[in-house]
Amino acid sequence: MVVLSQQRAKKFLAVRIFVPLLFVSTVAVAPAGAGPQSADGSPTQVPVVVSDFELFSVPPPPPSPRQPALAPNQQKPKFPPMSEDPEIPSVQARRLTDFFAVTLVETLRKSGYNVRRQRGQNSPKGALVRGVFAEPDDQNRIRRELWGGSSPNAKFFLYAGIFNMARPDQPLYQLASDQPREDPYGPVITLNNYIPLAKYELDKNPTEEDIRKICRQIADSLTALLAANPSAFAQ
Repeated sequence: MVVLSQQRAKKFLAVRIFVPLLFVSTVAVAPAGAGPQSADGSPTQVPVVVSDFELFSVPPPPPSPRQPALAPNQQKPKFPPMSEDPEIPSVQARRLTDFFAVTLVETLRKSGYNVRRQRGQNSPKGALVRGVFAEPDDQNRIRRELWGGSSPNAKFFLYAGIFNMARPDQPLYQLASDQPREDPYGPVITLNNYIPLAKYELDKNPTEEDIRKICRQIADSLTALLAANPSAFAQ
């Protein structure tokens, strides 16, 4: 696993996360322009929810000793300094998933969609975009990504799926029943091939523009799918 340098960590603090993403393949997504259109001729009439993509990390370090209690004449600072170290894998993972979600929502809005990030209970109508970061192991099995681990891979994969909100319990993946015990990797997973699914390869060197490029590709795939299946996502 590549450990981020102090300079790269500062970029995460500034929420300028740069991860080169190369489009690899799209599975079960209808070609653009295929099939019937929605009633008003625009797939963007389907509401869209974006879930934060899953990126697991190694456990955080143990908490630091508790600070002594303040004296009666002392007050807590109104805006305390940030206590989270950007070098901590869980902090880096959260920065990446947050930036990705913000960028995807922004891209879909520019495409004309009524879109929001997933927060609490969702409407039973519309489309949900979910994803998980993963990587291959030495036997070419798909392993859920464990950010900050000791994997020798310099890249990982992003699998992004499009779900019908009428069936929100559909899984993106399942954990394999037989799990090996190698430490460098996360658990082996089996992807759900019955949903529209796309695979992207992510290099661990940063570029913001490539994130935006992948978000545009996800938006294009969503538009093609909704254009081909308008009634399915309206129910």
